[in-house]
Amino acid sequence: MRIALIDLGTNAVRFDVHDIGPDGLARRLHRERLAVRLGEGVFQRGRIGAAALRRTVAAFQSFHKTCRDLGVEKITAFGTSALRDASNSEIVLHTLRRRSGIDVRVISGQEEARLIAQGVLAHRATDPAPVALVDIGGGSVEITFCRGRRILRSSSFKLGAARLQQVFLKTVPPARGGGKDAPLKKLRRHIRSVLAEGAPRGGWPRARKIIGSAGTIRALERIHRDAGGNRLSPGDVERWAERFSTLTPAGLLRIPGMDPKRVDIILAGAVVLGEVAERLKANHIEATDFALRDGMLEEEIRGQRRGTRTSLGMHLGDIMATARRWGQPPAHLRNVERFARTLFDRLAPLHRLKPFWRDTLVAAACLQDVGEIVSPVHHERHSHYMVLHADVPGLENREAEFLAGLALWHKAGKPEKKEWPFSDKTKRSPFLKILALLRIVDALDKPRSHRVSLATVRRRPGAVRLFLRGQRAAVDLAVLRVEQKKELFEKVFNADLSAVGPG
Repeated sequence: MRIALIDLGTNAVRFDVHDIGPDGLARRLHRERLAVRLGEGVFQRGRIGAAALRRTVAAFQSFHKTCRDLGVEKITAFGTSALRDASNSEIVLHTLRRRSGIDVRVISGQEEARLIAQGVLAHRATDPAPVALVDIGGGSVEITFCRGRRILRSSSFKLGAARLQQVFLKTVPPARGGGKDAPLKKLRRHIRSVLAEGAPRGGWPRARKIIGSAGTIRALERIHRDAGGNRLSPGDVERWAERFSTLTPAGLLRIPGMDPKRVDIILAGAVVLGEVAERLKANHIEATDFALRDGMLEEEIRGQRRGTRTSLGMHLGDIMATARRWGQPPAHLRNVERFARTLFDRLAPLHRLKPFWRDTLVAAACLQDVGEIVSPVHHERHSHYMVLHADVPGLENREAEFLAGLALWHKAGKPEKKEWPFSDKTKRSPFLKILALLRIVDALDKPRSHRVSLATVRRRPGAVRLFLRGQRAAVDLAVLRVEQKKELFEKVFNADLSAVGPG
């Protein structure tokens, strides 16, 4: 599979294209980094600015063209700290989707830390002693403790270099004097307070070595080596921070090895690295070139090696993004996905479908109602046409044909032999089983109140009972809907179906 990976960070956006072979080996075809500065001013104003958005849109449009030119089959794009914090992040995500066709998923700090650690650990020899992986981004700092290739603990803190520069230091160099209110002293007190508050129970464990990812730490190591230094120690970091704090931008640029793109944030990055190293009682710091993108790639490779992800499953994010563009509310999509996965897994002994059919049920649940954007009357016909003809990203023709058929019949009835819509007749039994489950998913979420959840599913010979919880009126309506939609389920699985509320 040919995939593209996009890491939309606070300072820069990074773009890779890889071929992943059936053996799980990856070959990189393209790599790009653009300093779009999405988080410019966001930690002061709380919003992503128009100029930053324009730069990011232009970058994403360029990435989309490259993906077309290279025949990319799947694009995975993650957003991090700036998008987590900005009050207008939904507008930014919608604009990127509309203008570039690329859907960005905002990940949590915890998930970011895990993926960074996964990317670093996959490309280095194991250390017998515990080490700390530290990633200093523009908006956040991720700290992960590892032993060998095992991740022991991951944490994320709002201590990124751009954030600290905007909120505390503000100018280059920062204002001097002011006693305890001097910007640099206030910054150090803030970092210590955040690290103390987020410390593990019993305090921070010792990590003799810090492995540092992201540009700030690599820049510090390069500057240190260009000055004749050997291994970078916490003391070296503090000495460099002291020197940076007195220099203007022009003075910083005269330092050998200085990255011009980091002149305004190098001091904040050095200060936070020094404070983290002191808490961890580290002896030295080692930079690595591997980071979030490599963790994203490792996630794809692991899924392929284990066979836990079908080709359709790898495109569920694209399918859900398409459903959102066609008017399906995100809360509805999350709900039907949850119902679909729960029903499929809990009823596995009954339907006896292979696990990869779960992805088909989830995709069908997300796409069955997209025709409502055309008309609520007979919307299943519109859903069928849209899924079949709209070239949904990631869907092969045979998959689109199967899902379109599920959308057409999800309300009532079933295709007779003469109406069988697929060229492959061996898919008739799986189709009817998925359709039967899909109707129950539709019944459970049809009130669209999202105040109903599936507490548990109980199965005994010849009977299945769904236990629902939530707002009473919504549960009562869902129970009635299940009664209306259960005929095919009972016929296909030869089991009585009932749904009950609490009490």
